[in-house]
Amino acid sequence: MNTVLFFAYSNKYICSDRIEGARRYAEKVGWNIQVVESNNTGQLLNVKGLVDFWKPIGVIAECGGGLSPSFHKVVEKLPLVYLDEDPSRKKDKAIYVNSDSTLVGEIAAKELLTLKLPHYAFVGWLKPRFWSEERREAFTAAIKLNGYDCSVFECPRNADGSRRHELLRTWLQALPKPCGIFAANDPVAEEILTIAASAGISVPDDISVIGVDDDTVICERTRPTLTSIRLDFGQGGFICAEMLDRRIRNPKFRSATAKFGPVVVTRRQSTQRFSQTDRRVTRAIEFIRLNACDGIGTSEVAKEMGLSRRMAELAFRRKTGRTIRDEIQSVRMAHVERLLLDPSRDSASIATFCGWASGSALRRLFKDLHGGLSMREWRAKEMKALGRK
Repeated sequence: MNTVLFFAYSNKYICSDRIEGARRYAEKVGWNIQVVESNNTGQLLNVKGLVDFWKPIGVIAECGGGLSPSFHKVVEKLPLVYLDEDPSRKKDKAIYVNSDSTLVGEIAAKELLTLKLPHYAFVGWLKPRFWSEERREAFTAAIKLNGYDCSVFECPRNADGSRRHELLRTWLQALPKPCGIFAANDPVAEEILTIAASAGISVPDDISVIGVDDDTVICERTRPTLTSIRLDFGQGGFICAEMLDRRIRNPKFRSATAKFGPVVVTRRQSTQRFSQTDRRVTRAIEFIRLNACDGIGTSEVAKEMGLSRRMAELAFRRKTGRTIRDEIQSVRMAHVERLLLDPSRDSASIATFCGWASGSALRRLFKDLHGGLSMREWRAKEMKALGRK
């Protein structure tokens, strides 16, 4: 069986989805995807030794954590796809696959603009990275297009971690508030939330924060929990393998670029803005988000709010404009849509997984909410829009 080496450098959550996507394509063409993970000892991988051992027909190199200067020299004669590498560097005949950072920035702007805040800001990655800059440019352009100024945190390139922390704290304190902040990714958003907590800056009342990646290890651990844009990492891995196959089949196939997009915004507490007196509604929304697919109803939500069913319903409707039942249904439907975009998921099992008593009830409601499209028709339409087959 032909082997493709997949050099993986990012965290487990992101990388596992990418590897799964690459393997999904590899099954179609009979490849073995051999994953080479970076070690945490600071020692460089013996890339030449690995290439000599596996004799791969091609290489996928994830560049998020950085590649050694000698890496390209070792693999340059092999069909090669770079993942998360700046395409402006244009190594000869290499293929570049990246997230659509411009679209990510625009989605972040739309999400924060719906909060109708008077001020907006952006915080980039710790070091200059092309994807962080692209997200900044798209976000600030969208904010200015809608008539608002956008502050940008500028950190000196030579600043170490403690100095950056100090500068970011001062900057956050000086921001006009309330303010919506777009963080380049989830680790940056976590940094903002940590500093805000120590500085007495209230989230989401003083600042509302949105990140990128929807890394649940970060997003569910922060206090408050973090709203984040989920990227289609699985599709990114699939595209890498697909482009590599084109290169293998056609040696004359020149340098090319491809992008994969976001999937959904997972809304959590960091952007749920209510006054201090509405904390019960905030708690209810978080409870629904976490438990909607477990078959909960209005009674369970009312109990979580510490109110009678009638008073809970009145309070919830007054602050959100929706009934508790509508909110539960909305969260469940969002889960349905997310699962439908997983090609390995059987649509028949989705109803039970998302808390519906029967598949027929879900199918009827789905058609009502999606312009008459069945779940199968909607899936085909969205897959085509995402460039999937």
